Amino acid sequence: MSLTVVLAFVAAALLAVNMGASGVAPSFASVLGAEMASRKRILLAYGACVVAGAVLLGGRVTNTLGTSIAPREAFTPEVTVAVLVSIGLALLLANLLKIPQSTSWVTVLAVVVVGAHRGTLNLHTLYARLLPAWVLLPLAGYALTYAAMRALYPLRASNIALHERLKRNRGALRVLAIGGGCYVAVANGSNNVANIVGPLSASGLVSASLGLLLVAPIFGVGAALVRGPADTMGKGIVPFGPVTAALTSVVVGSLLLFASSQGIPQSLVQLQAACVLAVSRVKEGSFELMPQTELGKVLGVWLGAPLVAALSTWAALELLR
Repeated sequence: MSLTVVLAFVAAALLAVNMGASGVAPSFASVLGAEMASRKRILLAYGACVVAGAVLLGGRVTNTLGTSIAPREAFTPEVTVAVLVSIGLALLLANLLKIPQSTSWVTVLAVVVVGAHRGTLNLHTLYARLLPAWVLLPLAGYALTYAAMRALYPLRASNIALHERLKRNRGALRVLAIGGGCYVAVANGSNNVANIVGPLSASGLVSASLGLLLVAPIFGVGAALVRGPADTMGKGIVPFGPVTAALTSVVVGSLLLFASSQGIPQSLVQLQAACVLAVSRVKEGSFELMPQTELGKVLGVWLGAPLVAALSTWAALELLR
């Protein structure tokens, strides 16, 4: 086994740790924020659900990232190492700043650089499939969450009976919220594990199915090792109760599974943020999610991390010429 191959798998493992840390935030941050279960049990559930989602539903997104943005021939083992290391650096920066980051945005931009550098970029995939989904799915998440929250809040004569039933079934609501988190974690596995396996399989280092099976468990390791993003999302933004946690999980998980079924690498973090924004609008009466300084840091990292991945990928490709 060559040094390049070893480096590729080491980079993939480190990247899976970073992605797992970032992915647990939108999957279970609301459950962690509401303290509905122990962190250990949540992390075990997260790891198992990510594996299930990746193995059962991750193939289409893997194919998109490995062949539909840049052709398979563009991904030599050396290029794959460059891409994975660049993505890992960008996500490590976000995790060190304790900001949940879109792994899909970072990965897609790095793969776009590969295609652009080789002159083989498939612009149709970007403009006809990915960019419309990245705009429309968060908007759908906001609209669905807002409509559902408006049915619950504020308290009024038409929904008093519903609130009374909810209060009598707090245990069931807790189970529903945790189940919703598992649902999002399955969706996460179906979409985000492919961010690593796509380049790996395109270079011929591993088959897509075996890659998904090997990489997915490492997401759970990352979630256990790095807790900052989950704390930021769950406790630093909007307080979540079991009803809100379950509601947002159903919306986010459904939209992400839809994206996976279409082979679209979709940002789980941005879907969750759109739903949280809708919750804040209804419950708090504003779009004020967090202090302006914290919000500025989040937006800066969301935009800056993909640029870091793109620039470092381009620099590495130049060195490989």
